[in-house]
Amino acid sequence: MNNSQHNNQEEKIDLKIFIDRYLIFWKQIIFSVIIFLLIGFIYNRYSTKIYKSSTTLLIKEESNASLGSDDVFEGLDLFGGQKNIKNEIGILESFSLTKKTLERLNFRISYYHSGNLKSDDIYKKTPFKVVIDEINPQTINQKFYIKLVSEDEFILSTDFNNFKLFDLSTETYISNKEFDFDYENTHKFDEKITTDFFSFKISKNDLTLFKEENWTNYYFIVSSYNDLTKNYLKNLEVLEIEKDASILKISLEGSNPIKINDFLNKFTELYLAAGLDEKNQITSNTIQFINEQLASISDSLSDVESSLENFKENNPKIELSQKEYGAFYQVEKLEQEKAILELNNKYYISLQEYLIKNNNVENIVAPSTMGIEDPLLSTLLADLTKLYSQLDLVSVNSKQEHPLVISIQKQILSTKEKLIENIENIISSSELSLKDINSRIVEIEGLIGELPQNERILLNIQRKFNLNENIYNYLQEKRAEASITKASNISDHKIIDSPRLESKLPIKPNTTLTYVLSILLGIFLPTFAISIFFLFNNKILDKKDIDQITSIPLLGKIMHNDSGYNLVNANSPKSGIAESFRSIRTNIQYLASDKKEKVIGITSSVGGEGKTFVAMNLASIFSITGGKTILIGADMRKPKIFNDFNLSNDRGLSSYLSNQNTKEEVIQKTNFENLDIILSGPIPPNPSELLSLEKMKSFIEELKKTYQHIIIDTPPIGLVTDGLILMKHCDVNIYVVRQNFTTKDMLYNFNETVIENDVVNMNLIINDISIDKTSYGYGYGYGNTYGYGYYTEDQTQDKKPWWKI
Repeated sequence: MNNSQHNNQEEKIDLKIFIDRYLIFWKQIIFSVIIFLLIGFIYNRYSTKIYKSSTTLLIKEESNASLGSDDVFEGLDLFGGQKNIKNEIGILESFSLTKKTLERLNFRISYYHSGNLKSDDIYKKTPFKVVIDEINPQTINQKFYIKLVSEDEFILSTDFNNFKLFDLSTETYISNKEFDFDYENTHKFDEKITTDFFSFKISKNDLTLFKEENWTNYYFIVSSYNDLTKNYLKNLEVLEIEKDASILKISLEGSNPIKINDFLNKFTELYLAAGLDEKNQITSNTIQFINEQLASISDSLSDVESSLENFKENNPKIELSQKEYGAFYQVEKLEQEKAILELNNKYYISLQEYLIKNNNVENIVAPSTMGIEDPLLSTLLADLTKLYSQLDLVSVNSKQEHPLVISIQKQILSTKEKLIENIENIISSSELSLKDINSRIVEIEGLIGELPQNERILLNIQRKFNLNENIYNYLQEKRAEASITKASNISDHKIIDSPRLESKLPIKPNTTLTYVLSILLGIFLPTFAISIFFLFNNKILDKKDIDQITSIPLLGKIMHNDSGYNLVNANSPKSGIAESFRSIRTNIQYLASDKKEKVIGITSSVGGEGKTFVAMNLASIFSITGGKTILIGADMRKPKIFNDFNLSNDRGLSSYLSNQNTKEEVIQKTNFENLDIILSGPIPPNPSELLSLEKMKSFIEELKKTYQHIIIDTPPIGLVTDGLILMKHCDVNIYVVRQNFTTKDMLYNFNETVIENDVVNMNLIINDISIDKTSYGYGYGYGNTYGYGYYTEDQTQDKKPWWKI
């Protein structure tokens, strides 16, 4: 196998260990997922459902309101031209339009039904109706509870804390003083209820709803329109469907689908009406101006008509010749031209004065009303109108000091100056025309002056009558045109789709997303906690921890002992732990293969890691194969083996090395046919000195003559030096690491000790492995020996209760 293949295999092994580390906690992870799914279910069940309704508007870029090319308002371009869709979005998102909609719908009072864990907005399903008194001070944003007593009476109760009195008419707080107020009283329907803190009456609406809900759990809240407007604007969205199209989508989110649909219906209705009102305002201004002129002309016409009738009655025989009529018609034509110029001048002067005195264009009359077709004047007026519209739009959400506001104001000032200058030039030009007409009239009147007096008087009266009548008819015609235009005005915009819910299901909470997030959180949080545990854990958990510290080979793994016996090979020969010792026995055969008789030393860092347990069971498993085996208890400081074999510890290795007993006296038989044992004996004062004696080495050599396997249970190497002394006499040395007990520092110190003392044939065994708490597989040994083999459990393991998972 080349290096690349070897590295790939190592990566696969590391990845498997990494995954297995987390899979051993699968019960905890599943339990966490179940808990989070339960939380997700509760959230979906009891959180307020939010729905989304939307409508679409077509924003027409050109007005089609005109009924012909000769429309009297065509010159001003107030009803046509390109529409700035951004401006329309700004208008739709304006505070004023939203507030006006809420006021028209009377959304100031909200009605709720209170459940066990949440409250529902019961718009249009209220058993009662509140009529608020907007004159008296009120309490806003507080709950008024209603409980029905009978079909005519109810209990009103409140529990107000830290509230301020509010003036609904001005939408302002009356003072900054805060109050606390509790109230509970019985009232009749339609009775006016007035206190220092609220005033209203409650009327019946549909009492059957009370009965359906056991007449309880209702309340209402009085709100400020300003606060409501802010809340609705947060949930209102206006978007362009496509950049190249003039179609806007208006969406609103809310807890009551009927309520948000009603809002959008009224909202779009008011928006369209506002545009139509603006157009109608201009035509109304035009009609008003014409009416003023007609009133003046009407009086003059009436007076002249009376004079003409009186003169003819008094002078019935006066007749005018054809020549006299010719002069009369010339003067009449000139005076008509003069009258129109004077009328236009009145318009110019009126427009000039209006621009100087006012900062708006609300009451401006269109130039085409007077038959004026001045392109520059119409263009400047159209520009000024658009600038004022932009200023109104920007001023809603911006202060006067805002750079954009200042820029628009400068443009307005510049446009007004150009307009006024243009009007002055037009007036000057008109005055020159009037002067020319007057001179021509004087010239013709000179000819008329040669006529007899009565004929001359008749001509003057007739001329005035015809002049006033023509002007009157002209104005009547213009007024009729304006009225027709007003009647035919339609909105520049159109509703494409009426408000409707985008889905019958609520958009919030998103049930599917909630459950997906619950599963992810249920997996992530315990996984994160496990990662933190592994990050800060200092205990040996798996082979990866060992490989990071030492290169000492792993001889095998011993499962957790649930049998209750230390000699598992004798009491549970078919168990998994017995099989693990057989696997280790097989792997040991490949160690020191040149040795016919093997001395095996077993040690650990501290007590409690299971070295004695491993030594006893390895000795018993070797004896079962038929080879003579002896177990030596060399841990003289803390002897334990004698208890498990039911032997007396009054003689043993310590008494032999101190010449108190012979070899034959210290070797004891066990219940295993081929297993003898030498106990540690009485605890001596100098164990290290005894083990250092040459006699110990000779004793081991002498035992080799009789026994094929000599297993020595040495003292912990991390506490005393006894173990190092004995390791020099061993062909195979085994260091026992206990899962989740031996620390990484212990293993690191042991590795340093092995290197410093040049200990050979050192191997590791992992003891007390729990399948539920490890990422070990069944493997890692010598001679490519894998698996514990087939085994059956001798004892049925007790299952852990779910609360101990």
